[in-house]
Amino acid sequence: MDQEISISVRALVEYVYREGSIDNRFRSNTALQEGTAIHKAVQKEYNEGEEKEVPLEYVYSHEEVKLHIHGRCDGVLTTKSGPKIDEIKSTALELEELTEDSFPVYWAQAKGYGFIYAEQEGLDAIDVQLTYVQKQTKEKKRFVHRYTMEDLISFMQQTVEEYMSYARILLHIRQQKEQTIPDLTFPFSSYRSGQRQLAGSVYRTVQEQRTLFAQAPTGIGKTISTLFPAIKAMEQGQSERIFYLTAKTVTRSTAEEALRLMEETGLMLRSVTLTAKDKICFQEETICQPDYCEFADGYYDRINEAIVDVLMNETQIARSVIEEYARKHRVCPFEFSLDLTDVVDVVVGDYNYIFDPRVSLKRLMPEQKKKTTLLIDEAHNLVERAREMYSAEIKRGSYEEVNKWYGGANDELAEAAASVMKDMSAVNDRESAMEYKLEDVPGQLEENLERFINKAERQLRDQNEEEERDELLLNCYFATQNFLKMLAIVDEHYVYIGSNFNQDVSMKLYCIDPSNVLHQAAKAFRSNVFFSATLSPFGYYKDMLGGQDDDYILRLPSPYDPGQIDVSLVSLSTRFKNRQQTANRLAELLHKQVKSQPGNHLFFFPSYQYMQLVYEHFQSYDLDAVSQEQGMTEERRDDFLAQFVEGGHLAGFAVLGGVFSEGVDLRGDRLNGVAVIGIGLAPRNFERELIKSYFSNRGRNGYDYAYVFPGMNKVLQAGGRLIRSEEDYGVIQLIDDRFLTNKYVNLLPEEWKNYKTIH
Repeated sequence: MDQEISISVRALVEYVYREGSIDNRFRSNTALQEGTAIHKAVQKEYNEGEEKEVPLEYVYSHEEVKLHIHGRCDGVLTTKSGPKIDEIKSTALELEELTEDSFPVYWAQAKGYGFIYAEQEGLDAIDVQLTYVQKQTKEKKRFVHRYTMEDLISFMQQTVEEYMSYARILLHIRQQKEQTIPDLTFPFSSYRSGQRQLAGSVYRTVQEQRTLFAQAPTGIGKTISTLFPAIKAMEQGQSERIFYLTAKTVTRSTAEEALRLMEETGLMLRSVTLTAKDKICFQEETICQPDYCEFADGYYDRINEAIVDVLMNETQIARSVIEEYARKHRVCPFEFSLDLTDVVDVVVGDYNYIFDPRVSLKRLMPEQKKKTTLLIDEAHNLVERAREMYSAEIKRGSYEEVNKWYGGANDELAEAAASVMKDMSAVNDRESAMEYKLEDVPGQLEENLERFINKAERQLRDQNEEEERDELLLNCYFATQNFLKMLAIVDEHYVYIGSNFNQDVSMKLYCIDPSNVLHQAAKAFRSNVFFSATLSPFGYYKDMLGGQDDDYILRLPSPYDPGQIDVSLVSLSTRFKNRQQTANRLAELLHKQVKSQPGNHLFFFPSYQYMQLVYEHFQSYDLDAVSQEQGMTEERRDDFLAQFVEGGHLAGFAVLGGVFSEGVDLRGDRLNGVAVIGIGLAPRNFERELIKSYFSNRGRNGYDYAYVFPGMNKVLQAGGRLIRSEEDYGVIQLIDDRFLTNKYVNLLPEEWKNYKTIH
């Protein structure tokens, strides 16, 4: 039986012809939009009747396999000798550095288009052209070859033969997936209350290419209830890949466990877990250069063999597996994991691989996104994360340093930095406040930043020997580039902020309302499932995450008996001005909780300072206690949690909104009580006040949007650590007099509303 694989010309030739090393000595991080703009500028110069963005496809039969090869050719030009294929590439290199043989992969891509076009048009020969455009100067350099049809047939045969062994592996693992998904059953003997409804809603959402916002209570089993139906929805072949996105490492482990459970029931598909470069890098420093790192040196000469090896021998490619095979084949573990995202069925990783414009996977083409489902876990975290991702800041001090270092060594670069400094000083002259809102970017700043980028790129490519200078310039370059990238999308959802701290002026593009950018990013995908235990208030989170009127919504009640939780609201002031006076009384309340409910307890505080203050008072009770430290490593976090053992009697002190207040699963007798001190309000600051003003001006309760709702979410997350199964029982104290007001009582989940009050 014939088997078919669909592959782009670019992916085909990259697999066969890429070679050499990873060398990030300096690699211009040009935005995709910039490359697109250069292509369009070249295409505008085409003569009337010449074609651009020409779709091409060809089915190449090789033994029992059919390769559906497709692509989009930049241009088909008209010459006296007939049609000419034009392939456009932007480059940061100086044009005189380029030769015909500089990039064999580009020639292979252009020849691939030439073959398909000549085959379709019945041509005996065709001209193939590479057009290089220098990014800064926009100057062009062209190379042209004429190929006979025999040349192109030979090229394509050789290319396909090189690819076929890999193609058969891809067909084998696809066959395994397609054979096992129909027989896949839910990996537990029964559904918990609400699980079947959540799973059904996710399945329908993927099938109908829609978006779902789901609030599902803690402990319901959200991970398996979203992954299982999303995988079942692959059965029809329209959804080909799943990205399971999380904010924290511990949640990624839960996704891996869910995949393991399904594999035990017979499922055979491939998944990869992405780990941040600085965590998985084998070297002391993440310097991706062949002369520093043996895993970067010759990476592209060995990567194909590594991919084949791991695909044939592993299904779940978690961090430990990546590291094992990366060492075996001497390839960079981070780049290895990224290359695997092209061929696996499930990718588990951080939000930023999809949503952060600085690090998102550029390799995901639009046609791939249309066949990809996003499962966004703990989606409440994405609001603040998106504000960070889509904001950008530059500091005058960075340009001052560049100006000082490069004065005399590179006067053009130093002068470009001085121009930016002058513009930023002019901004500061307008205001006497430490932070202030600006109406716009000063007249010449954007142009001067562009000029700085151009001069910095040239300097970085030339690689000054003095590493400290280059590091300084590199940081300033990327901050500038990110600022310009965000400036291009600034709209009414942004504000300009100027500030002057420690005699350093900065300018920030602050994304106040991330709903629009999140919607634009998510709509490119087949379907999206935003889910969390605490999308509460629901309207606020749906609004902030870019929800639309026709999106599906699901709000599930808690499956647990309210009698499993003994909730107390304690009228005690935790305001900053009262903390010293009430610290001893607070320690007494926590001690009473531990004595009345034997077992392990976690107490959450709004700050480290407050936590330490009360911890010192609590130690007078001579009970086992442990406190969170600032800047804990992953190992130290694991050690902290490992102390919460069944049958233990430990009081843990932690920070609200920190690593222990969400995503932590202490089942059964590992946790018997929780106390949340304070209502979780972020400290008042200039940015929060801008958020408040922005939403107030749009007819919403600005104070709630800026302070109350995000703060209360932290409280609900911390309280959600307690009840994780039908057998769990425990106590929760919410300690702050404001919890007793109607605003906060109304925000409590239903299962907490049978509370008692302590004055």
